[in-house]
Amino acid sequence: MNAEERREWRSKIREVMDRYPDVEGEMDPEERRKMMQKLLADYPLVVEEDDPNWRDDGDGWGFNLGQFFDKIAIKNKRKDDDEDSDSENEIVWQDDNYIRPIKDIKTAEWEETVFKDISPLIVLVHNRYKRPKENENFRDELEKAVHIIWNCRLPSPRCVAIDAIKEVELVSTLKVSVFPEIIFTKAGKILYREKGPRTADELSKIMAFFYYGAAKPNCLDGVAEINESIPSVST
Repeated sequence: MNAEERREWRSKIREVMDRYPDVEGEMDPEERRKMMQKLLADYPLVVEEDDPNWRDDGDGWGFNLGQFFDKIAIKNKRKDDDEDSDSENEIVWQDDNYIRPIKDIKTAEWEETVFKDISPLIVLVHNRYKRPKENENFRDELEKAVHIIWNCRLPSPRCVAIDAIKEVELVSTLKVSVFPEIIFTKAGKILYREKGPRTADELSKIMAFFYYGAAKPNCLDGVAEINESIPSVST
């Protein structure tokens, strides 16, 4: 971005931050105790091994580390004066993406993803057999756009990806027939469908427009919001 675009971006960020009121902590001891009891009930610190709700893919903790990490990248360097080392080989732990900007979901996860959390959500529908290069590039640009938002110290919208080859019914319900397509949603409504191609810069400005109150970018000139309800899918 040039200097003028950076100034505009920072101005919009300040506007968004100013709209949030100061959050006050709960001071009443009885209310605080109730809140703590609710948290412990919703998120127990100890889970029995034979709990029927225990996830099979939980890596021993009730959740899968793959939700947050791909591969870990740490290189074990041997010191020159380390005489106790019994190996000449360096241990390298690979990490290609630390926190994933885009989460792949299945049809069974759609209802919870969309209707349990109504915060801004971006849906990428891709097809590996139809325009595979364009599908791959669009995902890369979306990931870069998320990093642009992160670099502005803003929480990015949630981003999920749907494989059109595996999740046929869900893709049909979303009325997607041209791939790739990015669907911008908020509060249970589809605001805009982007069929690309778009650069990361353009996608970040579209996010800023729909979710942070920024000015409408030039790439959306003549485009109206569709504001249709997000469909439900029975599994």
